[in-house]
Amino acid sequence: MSVSIIVPCYNVAPYVEACLDSLVNQSLRNIEIICVNDGSTDVTPALLDAWAEKEDRIRVIHRENGGQALARNLGMDMAGGEYVGFVDPDDYVEPSMFARLVEEARRHGADVTACGYTSFSDGDGSVLEELSWSPAPGVDKGVQSDVMRTNSVWERMDVVTCNKLYRRDFLDRHGLRFETSFRSMEDDVLWLMVLAHATCLAVIPDRLYWYRRQRHGSVSQMLEAQERPLLLVAERLLNPGQPLPQLSEEEWGRLRGKCREWFALAGEAEAFRTLGKWDFELCRMLASPPEHPGFLSRAWWKLLSRCRGRRGRYYRLKGKLSSCGGGK
Repeated sequence: MSVSIIVPCYNVAPYVEACLDSLVNQSLRNIEIICVNDGSTDVTPALLDAWAEKEDRIRVIHRENGGQALARNLGMDMAGGEYVGFVDPDDYVEPSMFARLVEEARRHGADVTACGYTSFSDGDGSVLEELSWSPAPGVDKGVQSDVMRTNSVWERMDVVTCNKLYRRDFLDRHGLRFETSFRSMEDDVLWLMVLAHATCLAVIPDRLYWYRRQRHGSVSQMLEAQERPLLLVAERLLNPGQPLPQLSEEEWGRLRGKCREWFALAGEAEAFRTLGKWDFELCRMLASPPEHPGFLSRAWWKLLSRCRGRRGRYYRLKGKLSSCGGGK
Protein backbone atom coordinates (compact mmCIF):
# COMPACT_ATOMS: atom_id res chain seq x y z
CA MET A 1 0.00 0.00 0.00
CA SER A 2 1.49 3.34 -1.05
CA VAL A 3 -0.66 5.77 0.95
CA SER A 4 -3.17 5.57 3.78
CA ILE A 5 -5.49 8.58 3.58
CA ILE A 6 -7.23 9.37 6.87
CA VAL A 7 -10.55 11.23 6.85
CA PRO A 8 -12.03 12.16 10.27
CA CYS A 9 -15.80 12.66 9.88
CA TYR A 10 -18.29 14.39 12.16
CA ASN A 11 -21.66 15.58 10.81
CA VAL A 12 -20.36 16.34 7.32
CA ALA A 13 -23.16 14.83 5.23
CA PRO A 14 -23.33 17.76 2.74
CA TYR A 15 -19.62 17.47 1.92
CA VAL A 16 -18.50 13.86 2.23
CA GLU A 17 -19.61 12.80 -1.27
CA ALA A 18 -17.37 15.33 -3.04
CA CYS A 19 -14.48 14.54 -0.72
CA LEU A 20 -14.56 10.77 -1.21
CA ASP A 21 -15.19 11.12 -4.94
CA SER A 22 -11.93 13.07 -5.22
CA LEU A 23 -10.07 10.38 -3.26
CA VAL A 24 -11.30 7.26 -5.07
CA ASN A 25 -10.44 8.97 -8.39
CA GLN A 26 -6.80 9.58 -7.51
CA SER A 27 -4.37 8.76 -10.31
CA LEU A 28 -2.42 6.81 -7.67
CA ARG A 29 -4.53 3.67 -7.32
CA ASN A 30 -2.59 1.82 -4.63
CA ILE A 31 -4.17 3.64 -1.68
CA GLU A 32 -6.47 2.95 1.24
CA ILE A 33 -8.98 5.48 2.54
CA ILE A 34 -9.69 5.23 6.28
CA CYS A 35 -12.84 7.13 7.26
CA VAL A 36 -13.31 7.55 11.00
CA ASN A 37 -16.92 8.37 11.87
CA ASP A 38 -16.51 10.31 15.11
CA GLY A 39 -19.97 9.83 16.57
CA SER A 40 -21.88 11.70 13.85
CA THR A 41 -25.56 12.36 14.56
CA ASP A 42 -26.61 13.09 10.96
CA VAL A 43 -26.60 10.71 7.97
CA THR A 44 -22.80 10.76 7.65
CA PRO A 45 -22.41 7.13 8.92
CA ALA A 46 -24.85 5.81 6.31
CA LEU A 47 -23.09 7.70 3.53
CA LEU A 48 -19.71 6.34 4.59
CA ASP A 49 -21.02 2.76 4.76
CA ALA A 50 -22.53 3.12 1.28
CA TRP A 51 -19.17 4.22 -0.09
CA ALA A 52 -17.43 1.28 1.59
CA GLU A 53 -19.95 -1.12 -0.02
CA LYS A 54 -19.07 0.02 -3.54
CA GLU A 55 -15.34 0.81 -3.08
CA ASP A 56 -13.11 -1.83 -1.49
CA ARG A 57 -10.31 0.67 -0.83
CA ILE A 58 -12.49 2.49 1.73
CA ARG A 59 -12.58 1.34 5.35
CA VAL A 60 -15.03 2.89 7.81
CA ILE A 61 -14.51 2.97 11.56
CA HIS A 62 -17.44 3.97 13.78
CA ARG A 63 -16.67 5.30 17.25
CA GLU A 64 -18.14 7.54 19.93
CA ASN A 65 -17.39 11.21 19.58
CA GLY A 66 -13.91 12.01 20.86
CA GLY A 67 -12.73 14.88 18.69
CA GLN A 68 -10.76 15.29 15.50
CA ALA A 69 -7.33 14.62 17.04
CA LEU A 70 -8.43 11.28 18.51
CA ALA A 71 -10.11 10.28 15.24
CA ARG A 72 -6.95 11.05 13.27
CA ASN A 73 -4.81 9.11 15.75
CA LEU A 74 -7.08 6.07 15.44
CA GLY A 75 -6.70 6.21 11.67
CA MET A 76 -2.91 6.46 12.01
CA ASP A 77 -2.85 3.39 14.26
CA MET A 78 -4.74 1.38 11.62
CA ALA A 79 -2.82 2.68 8.60
CA GLY A 80 -0.88 0.17 6.51
CA GLY A 81 0.54 2.47 3.85
CA GLU A 82 4.15 3.46 3.30
CA TYR A 83 2.94 7.05 3.67
CA VAL A 84 0.10 8.71 5.57
CA GLY A 85 -1.98 11.66 4.39
CA PHE A 86 -4.90 13.53 5.95
CA VAL A 87 -7.93 15.01 4.20
CA ASP A 88 -10.70 16.86 6.02
CA PRO A 89 -14.16 15.65 4.91
CA ASP A 90 -15.39 19.08 3.87
CA ASP A 91 -12.42 19.52 1.50
CA TYR A 92 -11.37 17.75 -1.70
CA VAL A 93 -8.16 17.20 -3.63
CA GLU A 94 -6.81 17.24 -7.17
CA PRO A 95 -6.67 13.81 -8.90
CA SER A 96 -2.85 13.92 -9.03
CA MET A 97 -2.22 15.04 -5.44
CA PHE A 98 -1.02 11.84 -3.82
CA ALA A 99 0.84 10.60 -6.90
CA ARG A 100 2.78 13.87 -7.02
CA LEU A 101 3.55 13.86 -3.31
CA VAL A 102 4.67 10.21 -3.31
CA GLU A 103 6.89 10.84 -6.34
CA GLU A 104 8.58 13.79 -4.64
CA ALA A 105 8.88 12.01 -1.29
CA ARG A 106 10.58 8.98 -2.82
CA ARG A 107 12.88 11.06 -5.00
CA HIS A 108 14.39 12.76 -1.96
CA GLY A 109 13.71 10.26 0.82
CA ALA A 110 11.69 12.94 2.62
CA ASP A 111 10.10 12.39 6.01
CA VAL A 112 7.41 14.95 5.14
CA THR A 113 6.43 16.36 1.73
CA ALA A 114 4.03 19.29 1.24
CA CYS A 115 2.19 21.04 -1.57
CA GLY A 116 0.24 24.25 -1.93
CA TYR A 117 -3.50 24.63 -1.46
CA THR A 118 -6.41 26.70 -2.73
CA SER A 119 -8.85 28.13 -0.20
CA PHE A 120 -12.46 28.57 -1.24
CA SER A 121 -15.59 29.94 0.39
CA ASP A 122 -18.20 27.54 1.70
CA GLY A 123 -20.85 30.11 0.83
CA ASP A 124 -20.40 30.62 -2.92
CA GLY A 125 -17.38 28.49 -3.80
CA SER A 126 -15.28 31.52 -4.72
CA VAL A 127 -11.49 31.21 -4.46
CA LEU A 128 -9.98 33.10 -1.52
CA GLU A 129 -6.55 34.06 -2.80
CA GLU A 130 -5.52 35.77 0.44
CA LEU A 131 -5.97 32.46 2.29
CA SER A 132 -4.39 30.26 -0.40
CA TRP A 133 -0.80 29.03 -0.45
CA SER A 134 1.67 28.57 -3.33
CA PRO A 135 5.05 27.83 -1.70
CA ALA A 136 8.37 28.10 -3.48
CA PRO A 137 9.72 24.58 -4.18
CA GLY A 138 12.66 23.15 -2.27
CA VAL A 139 14.29 20.26 -0.43
CA ASP A 140 16.04 20.44 2.95
CA LYS A 141 18.24 17.55 4.07
CA GLY A 142 19.66 19.48 7.02
CA VAL A 143 16.47 20.36 8.88
CA GLN A 144 18.00 20.58 12.36
CA SER A 145 20.68 23.05 11.28
CA ASP A 146 18.12 25.21 9.47
CA VAL A 147 15.72 25.71 12.38
CA MET A 148 14.44 29.28 12.33
CA ARG A 149 16.40 30.21 9.19
CA THR A 150 14.44 32.81 7.24
CA ASN A 151 12.67 31.34 4.18
CA SER A 152 13.73 27.80 5.06
CA VAL A 153 11.87 24.87 3.47
CA TRP A 154 10.02 24.03 6.68
CA GLU A 155 8.80 27.61 6.94
CA ARG A 156 7.40 27.38 3.40
CA MET A 157 5.48 24.17 4.17
CA ASP A 158 2.95 25.91 6.48
CA VAL A 159 1.55 24.44 9.68
CA VAL A 160 -1.63 22.82 8.35
CA THR A 161 -1.76 19.01 8.29
CA CYS A 162 -3.76 18.28 5.16
CA ASN A 163 -1.32 19.60 2.54
CA LYS A 164 1.33 17.06 3.63
CA LEU A 165 2.39 13.45 3.13
CA TYR A 166 4.16 11.81 6.09
CA ARG A 167 6.38 8.73 5.96
CA ARG A 168 4.61 6.31 8.28
CA ASP A 169 7.69 4.67 9.77
CA PHE A 170 8.99 8.15 10.64
CA LEU A 171 5.81 8.95 12.58
CA ASP A 172 5.75 5.57 14.32
CA ARG A 173 9.44 5.55 15.20
CA HIS A 174 9.14 8.84 17.06
CA GLY A 175 5.66 8.22 18.47
CA LEU A 176 4.27 11.29 16.68
CA ARG A 177 0.52 11.67 17.14
CA PHE A 178 -1.97 14.54 17.54
CA GLU A 179 -2.35 16.01 21.02
CA THR A 180 -5.86 14.99 22.08
CA SER A 181 -6.11 17.39 25.02
CA PHE A 182 -6.33 20.47 22.75
CA ARG A 183 -9.54 21.82 21.29
CA SER A 184 -7.54 23.73 18.66
CA MET A 185 -3.94 24.15 17.51
CA GLU A 186 -3.29 20.40 17.38
CA ASP A 187 -1.81 20.88 13.88
CA ASP A 188 0.68 23.39 15.31
CA VAL A 189 1.81 21.13 18.13
CA LEU A 190 2.25 18.11 15.83
CA TRP A 191 4.29 20.20 13.40
CA LEU A 192 6.58 21.39 16.19
CA MET A 193 7.25 17.78 17.18
CA VAL A 194 7.77 16.72 13.54
CA LEU A 195 10.37 19.47 13.09
CA ALA A 196 12.24 18.28 16.16
CA HIS A 197 12.86 14.86 14.54
CA ALA A 198 12.78 15.30 10.75
CA THR A 199 15.94 14.99 8.69
CA CYS A 200 14.58 15.67 5.19
CA LEU A 201 11.65 17.84 4.07
CA ALA A 202 10.40 18.61 0.57
CA VAL A 203 7.85 21.08 -0.78
CA ILE A 204 6.32 21.58 -4.23
CA PRO A 205 4.44 24.72 -5.34
CA ASP A 206 1.44 23.00 -6.94
CA ARG A 207 -1.93 23.79 -5.37
CA LEU A 208 -3.26 20.24 -5.09
CA TYR A 209 -5.54 20.57 -2.04
CA TRP A 210 -8.87 22.44 -1.96
CA TYR A 211 -9.40 23.90 1.50
CA ARG A 212 -12.96 24.91 2.42
CA ARG A 213 -13.14 28.08 4.51
CA GLN A 214 -15.83 30.08 6.30
CA ARG A 215 -17.86 26.99 7.17
CA HIS A 216 -19.96 27.53 10.28
CA GLY A 217 -18.83 25.24 13.09
CA SER A 218 -15.51 24.21 11.52
CA VAL A 219 -12.38 23.99 13.68
CA SER A 220 -10.55 26.65 11.69
CA GLN A 221 -13.41 29.14 11.57
CA MET A 222 -12.18 31.26 14.47
CA LEU A 223 -8.87 31.86 12.67
CA GLU A 224 -10.27 32.69 9.25
CA ALA A 225 -11.03 36.33 10.00
CA GLN A 226 -7.27 36.80 10.31
CA GLU A 227 -4.48 36.17 7.82
CA ARG A 228 -3.34 32.61 7.02
CA PRO A 229 -2.07 30.87 10.19
CA LEU A 230 1.70 31.15 10.43
CA LEU A 231 3.97 28.17 10.70
CA LEU A 232 5.34 28.23 14.19
CA VAL A 233 3.32 28.14 17.40
CA ALA A 234 5.59 30.85 18.79
CA GLU A 235 4.83 33.09 15.82
CA ARG A 236 1.09 32.57 16.14
CA LEU A 237 1.23 33.31 19.86
CA LEU A 238 3.24 36.50 19.53
CA ASN A 239 1.86 38.04 16.35
CA PRO A 240 -0.54 40.86 17.36
CA GLY A 241 -2.54 40.22 14.17
CA GLN A 242 -3.58 36.73 15.32
CA PRO A 243 -6.22 36.08 18.00
CA LEU A 244 -4.93 34.30 21.09
CA PRO A 245 -6.16 30.69 21.11
CA GLN A 246 -9.13 30.04 23.37
CA LEU A 247 -7.48 27.56 25.75
CA SER A 248 -8.21 26.66 29.34
CA GLU A 249 -5.54 27.13 32.01
CA GLU A 250 -4.77 23.41 31.83
CA GLU A 251 -4.47 23.53 28.03
CA TRP A 252 -2.12 26.52 28.21
CA GLY A 253 0.02 24.47 30.55
CA ARG A 254 0.08 21.52 28.15
CA LEU A 255 0.96 23.79 25.24
CA ARG A 256 3.86 25.24 27.19
CA GLY A 257 5.00 21.74 28.11
CA LYS A 258 4.98 20.70 24.43
CA CYS A 259 6.99 23.81 23.50
CA ARG A 260 9.56 23.07 26.21
CA GLU A 261 9.82 19.51 24.91
CA TRP A 262 10.41 20.84 21.39
CA PHE A 263 13.11 23.30 22.46
CA ALA A 264 14.85 20.54 24.40
CA LEU A 265 14.99 18.46 21.21
CA ALA A 266 15.77 21.28 18.79
CA GLY A 267 18.46 22.99 20.87
CA GLU A 268 18.84 25.82 23.32
CA ALA A 269 16.70 28.92 22.81
CA GLU A 270 19.93 30.96 22.58
CA ALA A 271 20.27 29.57 19.03
CA PHE A 272 17.36 31.81 18.02
CA ARG A 273 19.07 35.15 18.63
CA THR A 274 18.77 35.90 14.92
CA LEU A 275 15.06 36.52 15.51
CA GLY A 276 13.68 39.89 16.46
CA LYS A 277 13.84 40.90 20.12
CA TRP A 278 10.34 39.85 21.18
CA ASP A 279 10.30 36.65 19.09
CA PHE A 280 13.55 35.63 20.77
CA GLU A 281 12.24 36.54 24.22
CA LEU A 282 9.13 34.44 23.63
CA CYS A 283 11.22 31.44 22.52
CA ARG A 284 13.38 31.81 25.62
CA MET A 285 10.28 32.01 27.83
CA LEU A 286 8.73 28.91 26.22
CA ALA A 287 11.99 26.98 26.66
CA SER A 288 12.28 27.84 30.37
CA PRO A 289 10.46 26.48 33.44
CA PRO A 290 7.36 28.52 34.34
CA GLU A 291 7.87 31.51 36.57
CA HIS A 292 6.03 32.04 39.85
CA PRO A 293 5.80 35.83 40.08
CA GLY A 294 4.65 37.83 43.04
CA PHE A 295 1.96 40.47 43.10
CA LEU A 296 4.27 43.34 42.02
CA SER A 297 5.65 41.42 39.04
CA ARG A 298 2.16 40.55 37.86
CA ALA A 299 1.07 44.15 38.19
CA TRP A 300 4.11 45.30 36.20
CA TRP A 301 3.47 42.75 33.43
CA LYS A 302 -0.16 43.82 33.27
CA LEU A 303 0.93 47.43 32.80
CA LEU A 304 3.41 46.47 30.06
CA SER A 305 0.77 44.35 28.33
CA ARG A 306 -0.89 47.63 27.32
CA CYS A 307 2.08 48.46 25.08
CA ARG A 308 1.39 48.34 21.38
CA GLY A 309 2.55 45.57 19.08
CA ARG A 310 4.67 42.56 19.91
CA ARG A 311 5.96 43.92 23.20
CA GLY A 312 2.48 44.20 24.68
CA ARG A 313 1.53 40.80 23.28
CA TYR A 314 4.63 39.26 24.91
CA TYR A 315 3.68 40.50 28.38
CA ARG A 316 0.08 39.34 27.98
CA LEU A 317 1.39 35.86 27.21
CA LYS A 318 3.91 36.06 30.04
CA GLY A 319 1.05 36.57 32.47
CA LYS A 320 -0.98 33.71 31.00
CA LEU A 321 1.88 31.22 30.87
CA SER A 322 3.16 31.99 34.35
CA SER A 323 -0.19 31.07 35.89
CA CYS A 324 -0.81 27.86 33.99
CA GLY A 325 1.98 25.63 35.29
CA GLY A 326 4.50 23.86 33.14
CA GLY A 327 2.49 21.12 31.53
CA LYS A 328 4.14 17.74 31.42
